[in-house]
Amino acid sequence: MSRLTSKQRQELHKAIYQYVEQIIASSESDTDLLPKLEHLLEINPSQTETIVSNYLEKKWTTVVRLQKKILDLENEVVSYKSLLDSLSQNGSNGSAVVLPRDKLGWLPNINSKTYKTSSNQLVTSVAVHPSLPLVVAGCSDGSLISWSIVNDSSGIPEKNVAAHTRGVTSLQWSPFPVALADTGPKDWLMATSSSDLTVKIWESDTLKHVRTLTGHEHTVSSVCFSPSNPSILYTASRDHSVRVWDLKSGICIRKFVGHSEWVRDVDAASVEHKLALGDTRSSMGDFLLTCSNDQSIRLSHADTGIGLALLLGHTHVIECVKFLPHLSNKYIDGFVLQNLDKFNYLTEEIVNDPSYIQTLGYKYCVSAGRDNLIKLWLLPPPAFRPNRPPAPSILNNSQGWHLADLIGHQSWVKSLCIHPGGRFIISGADDKTIRVWDLSTLIEKGSVLCGKILQAHESFVNSVHMASFEVEFNKNDERTEEAILKKIESNMRCIFVTGGVDKTVRLWS
Repeated sequence: MSRLTSKQRQELHKAIYQYVEQIIASSESDTDLLPKLEHLLEINPSQTETIVSNYLEKKWTTVVRLQKKILDLENEVVSYKSLLDSLSQNGSNGSAVVLPRDKLGWLPNINSKTYKTSSNQLVTSVAVHPSLPLVVAGCSDGSLISWSIVNDSSGIPEKNVAAHTRGVTSLQWSPFPVALADTGPKDWLMATSSSDLTVKIWESDTLKHVRTLTGHEHTVSSVCFSPSNPSILYTASRDHSVRVWDLKSGICIRKFVGHSEWVRDVDAASVEHKLALGDTRSSMGDFLLTCSNDQSIRLSHADTGIGLALLLGHTHVIECVKFLPHLSNKYIDGFVLQNLDKFNYLTEEIVNDPSYIQTLGYKYCVSAGRDNLIKLWLLPPPAFRPNRPPAPSILNNSQGWHLADLIGHQSWVKSLCIHPGGRFIISGADDKTIRVWDLSTLIEKGSVLCGKILQAHESFVNSVHMASFEVEFNKNDERTEEAILKKIESNMRCIFVTGGVDKTVRLWS
């Protein structure tokens, strides 16, 4: 017995006919199928004109949006219940409860779901799809496993792909949909790197393999899409090099060596990023941060490979490095200006230099490593030359200013992610914990304090990731900080995932 009404069934049949008709028209084949479909679905072709264009696709995307909304509401309910339980345990009658209203203050609190892998699949990296309720993990046996967040049965993966012949070292989704062919459709891409010396590109939730990038001579440690042109990919490797790839052709278009040992991580920033502040902007391309076993962090110009600054201060291998968004600046600028006397050659003019926002797209960064520390840095602006690429900074002997240490982890810090609002830094470490660090405590306390500790896994935490999302600005939209925060709050996805050596991926609400 059909669960659809007569009208719903007619609309569905028309939508199916419209969808198949478009495919046949584009492929110019199998023209005998349409008459058969008309008879099977009891369709009069002239009636399909009453259906809006791309009706089936629009219905499907509506379902996905509803799934996302349901997930957000479920996470909110769980958070509220947790808060009420906590208050009741502390003796409160709940009469003075003030529940959080803004998503910009959302932080992970409860392990709401756990996804388990096989006995030989240590989880090395994890990420949430940019638009779909899907989480993907890379494993030590080279496999990729995906789970639907909205599926009630957390034990059943959506996909389990033998992606690499050796362990997956990192994975990342493209910041925007990408078309690999000039006339082809745009889709979300995922890049994975591996100890098998290759980088592979996969299409959206299907995890269809579309590219293999070869050229590195040792383990590929990290991948990073360009924030200004997602058809460009940056990779870092144990062969000491950073490579720049054109995903449309699959060719390495640039290679440079800036470190003397294994390059562990790479991150990119650009003033062309959609969340850049200000209306007067000039493009100098992307800038890259890389960290290494040589205990240094290097700031480079992506288009040329020129080294612009060096950050020295860690006493062991540096595992990861991240640019901080412009929204973080307001939490750090005041602290730096109050303590200029503590930093050599640092002046108020440098801190307030407008080129950070208008030209460069970066200002501060954080790094973490095997000395159990997270370090906060101010990056010096490069030397600008007319009609030429930027040159190494002439400030502070081309070295970044070490501003503060985030102290608390008891073992190696393996992974970092930045909260969309720019206020919080989230870290995962070999001490089995996740820590949330609050940049707003810098001015008042003189240090970045840990505001939350989560006992995350039963073994080392290898990867932490907060769901990304796409924020579109129209031509006439304001680019003020307040306008950007409103855009972020309306589009933010309150999804946080972690992966560990205990062979689990954990979803936090």
